[in-house]
Amino acid sequence: MQLHKPSFANKAGKSAAKPLSRILCSRLLYKPSRFLDAYLNYLAGKGYGTEDLQGEIRAALTRINRPQPVVFDVGANVGNWTEGLLRQRPDAKVFMFEPSPGCQTAIRAKKLPGITLIPMAVGENPGQATYHSSSTTDVSASLHVRKDSPSWDLNYATTTVDVCTIDQIMDSQKIQSVDFMKMDIEGNELFALRGARQALASRKIGALTFEFGCGNINSRTFFRDFWELLASAGFAIWRITPGGKEILVDEYYEDLEYFRGATNYVAALKTPALEPAGQTAFCQTN
Repeated sequence: MQLHKPSFANKAGKSAAKPLSRILCSRLLYKPSRFLDAYLNYLAGKGYGTEDLQGEIRAALTRINRPQPVVFDVGANVGNWTEGLLRQRPDAKVFMFEPSPGCQTAIRAKKLPGITLIPMAVGENPGQATYHSSSTTDVSASLHVRKDSPSWDLNYATTTVDVCTIDQIMDSQKIQSVDFMKMDIEGNELFALRGARQALASRKIGALTFEFGCGNINSRTFFRDFWELLASAGFAIWRITPGGKEILVDEYYEDLEYFRGATNYVAALKTPALEPAGQTAFCQTN
């Protein structure tokens, strides 16, 4: 097997590494260099997701193309995402999944039109699970014990909640297709996708968003897991950035395993899905 010779830039970079490392890791520069690294990643969308509700809504709107679309809000919290979506698409029928009684009360108080509130968590299998929450409307509540840095100063209480699957709800509610599914469930997104295997295999979900970051430390899941599941189901994946640009993830690489903060991704079917007669097919946007 013929090996590629290192380029001049590669050799020059490696030869300069030792002296530059001594400088960069000095007491004076080490902390600023870490902040610079985090900020450059932030500009590329890594760790930016917790601050961009409008970006998440915009990603959904550009991929919803049918009249009276069906939307799943998985991890609805107090309903801000659905409320923002309905301002632009008041014709949408939204199924909101939320296990917290405090959040359910807040959602009902909004009196949002066209919603169905499902008071359950979403996972891989139906049943019950332990729910960890630091307040009645905790945005960081999770089915996984929180040990990541954003949770260090919070006190979590545990309750038992009911868990459903996406396939189960689509079957029981007789939902033939979902135009868009938003997921924000603090590390449990992969398990929710595994509970939608039938829907994904039959191309009944046109597009979706998911978070990846510090919550996945707690659930012991990797971006590689998302990549393999969604790519095999025919989805393309983009990362949402602060400027609104979406970066196509055209191949898996280890630097996607970024656990600082939360990063928002959007995935959509690469080719139109088959729809029941009289309905418009899902469309992909670039």
